[in-house]
Amino acid sequence: MKAPKSLMHQLELGRELSDSCVLCGLEHYQAKRYLEGVANDGVNNIPLRQRLMRLGGYCPRHCLVFDELTHLLSSAILFDDFLKTRLARAAAGKRPLNLQCEACAVEQKTRDALMQSIKRYRQDAALQEFLLTAPLCLSHIEQLSRQLPEAVRKQLIAKHDGLLSRLAELIRKHDYRFSDENMTPEEIKSVRQALTLLGVRE
Repeated sequence: MKAPKSLMHQLELGRELSDSCVLCGLEHYQAKRYLEGVANDGVNNIPLRQRLMRLGGYCPRHCLVFDELTHLLSSAILFDDFLKTRLARAAAGKRPLNLQCEACAVEQKTRDALMQSIKRYRQDAALQEFLLTAPLCLSHIEQLSRQLPEAVRKQLIAKHDGLLSRLAELIRKHDYRFSDENMTPEEIKSVRQALTLLGVRE
């Protein structure tokens, strides 16, 4: 079954949004749109603020994103809600809230929808080619591996053989028996490349 243009357009958008993982780019984009909505008028929405307090607020990463999107007063109001709620529970000796970040939930919903679409259209050659050439983080590679045909899955994993080889050479050259061998620039870069593959963002 041929992948619809809407899915391919969405994936191309992800490539524009992130040079480290197209799917992370799409997930973060949707979470940012949600946080922009809260930043625009959410601090005046008392039921929303009460719900966020019950959920424990946002995770540290999305607190930072929210703060970057809005002005000082909005951040102060929401963060005051989060802090007062959690500190009051701590003062009462209550069990910590199980943080349920709504922005993280938006990312998860986006991820689930993407994985369902990719699974549905996994036989489409254009979709396969895109996934084999697009940057992807390890977490998404692991999730995609369950959705793709075996031949495509093997190609996706084999893309990283070179990185594993460079890391192995870097490790080997730190052995005293081979310390006279110089590390190549590519081998030195391999640790940074591994961090990118592991999902670490600069």
